[in-house]
Amino acid sequence: MVKQLTNLEGAVNDAKLLRDALREAQVQLPDRRVLLDANATRSAFIHAWRDMLKQAKVGDTLIVTFAGHGGQQPDTKPLDEKDNKDETLMFHDFNPNHPSQGRITDDELRGLLNKASPYNILFIVDACHSSGLKRSMAAKPLGRVRSGGSWNLTPSLPTLQTESDEEKFPEHVTMITAVDNDILVVREEKLLDNKQHGALSWYFAKALHGEADGNENGHLERDELERFLTEKVRTKTNYSQMPKLLPRADTKSVVILPSKAAFKPPPLEPKVAKIAIIVENARVPSGLKQVRHVNQSQAFDLRFIVKNRYTEVFNNTGNKVITSLPSDALNLWQRVIDKERLLKVLETQFDMRLKPIKITLREGNKNDKKRREILEFSITPSDTKLNALTLFNLAGNGELQFLYPSIQHKDTLIVKQFPYKLPMEVTSPFGGDDLIAVLCKKPAKGLHRLLKKTQPNIPAPEQIISQLRGNTCQVGQYAFFSRE
Repeated sequence: MVKQLTNLEGAVNDAKLLRDALREAQVQLPDRRVLLDANATRSAFIHAWRDMLKQAKVGDTLIVTFAGHGGQQPDTKPLDEKDNKDETLMFHDFNPNHPSQGRITDDELRGLLNKASPYNILFIVDACHSSGLKRSMAAKPLGRVRSGGSWNLTPSLPTLQTESDEEKFPEHVTMITAVDNDILVVREEKLLDNKQHGALSWYFAKALHGEADGNENGHLERDELERFLTEKVRTKTNYSQMPKLLPRADTKSVVILPSKAAFKPPPLEPKVAKIAIIVENARVPSGLKQVRHVNQSQAFDLRFIVKNRYTEVFNNTGNKVITSLPSDALNLWQRVIDKERLLKVLETQFDMRLKPIKITLREGNKNDKKRREILEFSITPSDTKLNALTLFNLAGNGELQFLYPSIQHKDTLIVKQFPYKLPMEVTSPFGGDDLIAVLCKKPAKGLHRLLKKTQPNIPAPEQIISQLRGNTCQVGQYAFFSRE
């Protein structure tokens, strides 16, 4: 039996979404270069590429987007891969019985890109294994993933010149990939339009609408795209995906936005829809606030699986938020829902006019932690003018833990030396935690009083946002998962 690739409904949705967004951004995109379903073949891709070069003038910007399966195969000439595997983009006509069809390797892509040096190229790749075009998740992902797997396909592909992708990345190319590591998967999920999408494609469309134009100059620059896409994609996917931009996040402009693409700063009074929940094996408890019940075919935020006395809770990326939530404890269900709502509100407060907060783990961003392990977070502002720090953690069960500044530890309101090191011990409740960092120009004393007063309960999101008004602040999140 020949292994088959899964159909990707989201890849078609992404192509249509980006088609419309590019045209709204006044990019010339004729129908013949929009390749969907059976038309998305290897030969059609090569033909569309050559057609675009034929129409372009020297100095033009060429934009290519790919949403679909990425795969791996044994390295072929030039033998340049450290892991002995070439990465491939896989098309509709992929057939392992005819290995010269249906895919294009990283070395072939490098050959195409290098030969197009008279042009500026922006290449968006929303696929698994896309990190390897340059050279685990904490839980089994829900839904379909864009991994074509690894194939033992050795015959060389015809017609295209290959060049080593281990050489210096070409300056005229800006490539943005869905992941920064080939072992990570790219999953599809239902987003606000209730259709399957890849997170990178979704937020690249948002960038084209002006949301990434932090300096409001009418251009999308490399560093703006890197900041916007990294923050939005990793937050949306609970840190299971981290986009990568090559060759570097500098100030080179890659897209000129139309005048109607308007940047919007963080809202002073953010409005967040009710939290969408699925409840399995039981009825939805009455009395829950800020929720709406959806079925399995719809987009959701939280999934409650009732198992007699206890309930397991999962987020929309398949990570277990909490293991042992009492099934009859309505107040504890509400606390988990309140946490999800606060995270959504805080997500709206990421300010593209300011550089992001750098939050890392000493262990290299591993997101699956065990009992009694000591974690060390490192928090660093990208903007040195922001040095008034507030830290709090939202545990899997919705408990708030106010961490900084602490009177007990005689913490100063202004951090004089960064990075700030935060040690944390992994203890119960186990599941999904979210570390929240707020860096401001002035100490957020009102926020500190609010958090101290309400912990372990979560204040209303509106109360937290109101304490940041009149100050200049950047908000950062870091999701991590613990288990017994």
